[in-house]
Amino acid sequence: MKTIHQLLIAILIIAALTALYIGFSLINDSSGRSLGLSYDDLQGTPFSSYSTPGWLLVVFIGLGSLIAAWSCIQHFAFHPILVMAEGIIFAIWIIIQIAITGNINFPIILFALFALALILLGNLLRKKMLQPMHHPPHSPSNKQHRAKKSHTHKNRT
Repeated sequence: MKTIHQLLIAILIIAALTALYIGFSLINDSSGRSLGLSYDDLQGTPFSSYSTPGWLLVVFIGLGSLIAAWSCIQHFAFHPILVMAEGIIFAIWIIIQIAITGNINFPIILFALFALALILLGNLLRKKMLQPMHHPPHSPSNKQHRAKKSHTHKNRT
């Protein structure tokens, strides 16, 4: 489980740093030109500039990923749920971005894989945490061969 935690924390921190950088870039340059984005991609969307998507990116993916990473580091009981939720939010963001822009490139594929990894590994972690710590071996044959203990003692005086 330690390896899963480390991998999840690494993915979450990379996602957070990337989202914070891109989000703040969109907020500072709402035209999107500094990141090579076209204003035409916003046509037909509820956004008049890249500022609002930038804030959404900062809050939901940037800060959300940092909170999920912190909960993993602290081993809070609910951290697998936060990781899966962040993966779902990330996946929704990627799907919307592909739907709006129609572009599928290496960063999009990489972040889609990050989203999938967060969902799957978060679920695996959740399942492992729900399992009892010790499982005694259950063997029906062991029960049949056990001799019954007598409650009377033969050598009592």
